Amino acid sequence: MKTRRNDPCPCGSGKKYKHCCLNPASAVNDELKQLLAGQEFNSIEEVQAMVNQFMQQRNQKPQDDYQGLSSEQVHRMLNFPLDSPWFFSFPEVLSTEPDTPILTLIQWIADATDEKGLKATAKGNLPQKLCRHAALDYRKELPDDDIHHRMSVNKEEDFIDLHVTRIIMELAGFLRKTKGRFFLTRKYHQLVDQVGNVALYPKIFDTFCREFNWGYWDRYPEIPFIQQSFLFTLYLLRQHGDDWNPPEFYTDAFLKAFPMVVDEVEPLPYMTAEDEIRHCYSLRALEKFLQFMGLAKIEKIPSGKPFSHDYRIKKRPLLNEVVRFSV
Repeated sequence: MKTRRNDPCPCGSGKKYKHCCLNPASAVNDELKQLLAGQEFNSIEEVQAMVNQFMQQRNQKPQDDYQGLSSEQVHRMLNFPLDSPWFFSFPEVLSTEPDTPILTLIQWIADATDEKGLKATAKGNLPQKLCRHAALDYRKELPDDDIHHRMSVNKEEDFIDLHVTRIIMELAGFLRKTKGRFFLTRKYHQLVDQVGNVALYPKIFDTFCREFNWGYWDRYPEIPFIQQSFLFTLYLLRQHGDDWNPPEFYTDAFLKAFPMVVDEVEPLPYMTAEDEIRHCYSLRALEKFLQFMGLAKIEKIPSGKPFSHDYRIKKRPLLNEVVRFSV
């Protein structure tokens, strides 16, 4: 079957065919032409075998656009992130106690839920009292000018971080709702009572990356590739997170590696498609993923405009506990 312009490139780079090997002047085609020039073959099978060997070797070469990773490694990151232990692995139990925003909110829900359960609202949400108290506690760790301090919490959806946490607990099988009441499951108690948060966090992390839709809590287009490339984002933070960097540093690296993602959105009257991707990646991947999961620290920087801030980001030690790269 013929590869179309917008299909994934058969070389495994993760880019669209039109942005990769379709270009007749691309390096891969030039190299292949030089390899085949002057060669004599007895069958088409011999030609194909040489081409396959060439592509395999090339896919294993480090690429600058991929921060020194090979096309093969990026292909595994995108398509088999949890099934490539020779490149990267995720321990089922951490060696140190994790301290993260999402675990703080899980603890609030767990503490409020006894053997009789926690009464849900008429709409099936967490009770208002719990949401308000959790929000007040949550805000203590935030800067005084953070937007959370200005938000009134009257229902679960007003406290979106708590709302997302409840959804993730349900997706992970740790919380269920029966007859208008929330209950912690046997799965939750067995894991937490016997091992603790060092075993709970990896399960929550896995659910957040694979089952929860990152586009749920913002108004940007779906752009599922941002979530699909979560492991590449972790690799970027692992490589550069020892130093404080602005979000633009990471959005630049993301778009350099995957320029085809710009084609997934339509430009807005007030924003280009590239700018939309940059804003969405910064929010979903850096703030709502890395910070919320406790993998990175974000520090606000005053911009000189009312209620507006820039920020810089740096990795936290938990990153090296959660994912181990063998590259």
